[in-house]
Amino acid sequence: MSVSVPIQYDDLFEFLEDYRSSISQLQYIVPVDQPVNEGDAVAVEFTVPVLGEVVTAHGRVSSSEEGAAALALDPDAGDGIPQLEGFYRFVGSLVEAMLVSGRFKVTGQWAAGAGYAAAGASAVARVEGQAIDLTSLTPDRTGVVEEVAMTELLMDLYRLRGTGVLEVRSETGRRLGWMKKGGFVQWENDPVIEDECLGVLLNRAGKLTEEQLKHSLTRMNETGQRQGECLIESGALTFPQLVMSLMTQAEIVTRNVFAMREGTWSWFPLDPLPGEYVTPPMKTPGFLFTYYKKRVTQTSKADLQKMQTPLMDQYTILADDINWDDLRLKKTELGLVDILSRKSYRYREIFSVSNMGRGLTMQVALALVQLGVLGFVDSEDTEQVMERLRKQLVVKLNHQMDQNPFEILEVHWTSLTPAIRVSYDRMKAEYDRFGKGVTLADDVESRRQEILTNIEGAWKRLNETATRQETRKQYYEAQQHDFSADLLFRQGEMLVMRKKYSEAVDALERAVELMPHVAKYRAMLKTARRDGAGGDGSFEI
Repeated sequence: MSVSVPIQYDDLFEFLEDYRSSISQLQYIVPVDQPVNEGDAVAVEFTVPVLGEVVTAHGRVSSSEEGAAALALDPDAGDGIPQLEGFYRFVGSLVEAMLVSGRFKVTGQWAAGAGYAAAGASAVARVEGQAIDLTSLTPDRTGVVEEVAMTELLMDLYRLRGTGVLEVRSETGRRLGWMKKGGFVQWENDPVIEDECLGVLLNRAGKLTEEQLKHSLTRMNETGQRQGECLIESGALTFPQLVMSLMTQAEIVTRNVFAMREGTWSWFPLDPLPGEYVTPPMKTPGFLFTYYKKRVTQTSKADLQKMQTPLMDQYTILADDINWDDLRLKKTELGLVDILSRKSYRYREIFSVSNMGRGLTMQVALALVQLGVLGFVDSEDTEQVMERLRKQLVVKLNHQMDQNPFEILEVHWTSLTPAIRVSYDRMKAEYDRFGKGVTLADDVESRRQEILTNIEGAWKRLNETATRQETRKQYYEAQQHDFSADLLFRQGEMLVMRKKYSEAVDALERAVELMPHVAKYRAMLKTARRDGAGGDGSFEI
């Protein structure tokens, strides 16, 4: 069994991190929408920003669970892995050249001259060598360190694109989280927590040797440079690896903060931040979504039932102020969101309409609930339903404005009456039933009727041969008619040779309608009808 899985990266840094942490180790996890077995061949089709082409890597399933499969990639199967490695190294070389030029600055973990030392007096925060006295500032909001409150805070700051510093205090010390446009770019600890230091994290992950770690510490104390700069200068890390490591570090510290069960926090807006950061802001919704999905898998069945029981007969509401790309959803997970965006369902109904298995559906749904992007009401909100229907019709009408009759009926421009009829009946039925059971607002009903009018108008121009031919001439050049007819003729010839007469007749009839005066098209059509009918010259499609 062989499966192809398309993987599209919209974020270059996300690809670079995945390459560093897994692809380069010849391991990769892919979503699958069908059961796979250990040993099955899988072709992973990577689309990466800047790369400009689809690169296919091959591997085999080493283990699988519902909706996902772990692959062992084969570096010798095709040139996909070498291509990805070459691209990764090229990006690293390019950015290192930018760094050496002196025009760009790397932001590491600590302020200049700090090494692994604390940032000074506990009331002072330091970033990029600048001290900020937090006692002179008034926090915008404060609270107690607790999972629900922290989730609400981070989602609020994400929506507000908040920039500033989050101070978290507990008996063990203080953490400062620097946030830019709603996502953390750096954490600082006072006193230092060794397990969260960049070099220690890299060493424990096997990315940095003890010797390299010690050398970077010595170099930091001698020069006052940040550890990231020392690691790059020594050749222990490339610049992309540093950026990826800093991003991973930010997520690890954030996860540790979420694990705290005591303490207080204060949020200080500082826009702009007193410094520049090479690390892109952490995708807060993506971090929280992953965090809560994992939490669901660690929750007992009894507690899961307690969470779900009150929701069973309530109706879903999706937040409209979220960028779904920021949740870093897999393709299958995004499919469920698309389903929920089209109609409001009771919670118990989600599992019957989901494109995933029950276990994965529950993980995704409950994680979205914890983030506050999937809510529930006792009954469907009429205005929400109406607004959703309104948006669907507006999108359809906007598309129809730029479409010719073939496109309006969603058929190929060489199609004939039978195929056009099928599509017309389907589309007419769809919009005849649109919003069934709901009394549509006047503007919504007006748009529905306008779409139906466009469908009828397109059918009127395409249901008869003569008017269809004239319509084609209006929208498609003569060269297109000639080229497509020749292509259909060749297809018809091949289908006749394979004795697939019904398909051959369809292709040849389309060729004849495009170029009715070409004798060889008509002759081949006659042959296909004759042979398909057993030699009597008649043939039913």
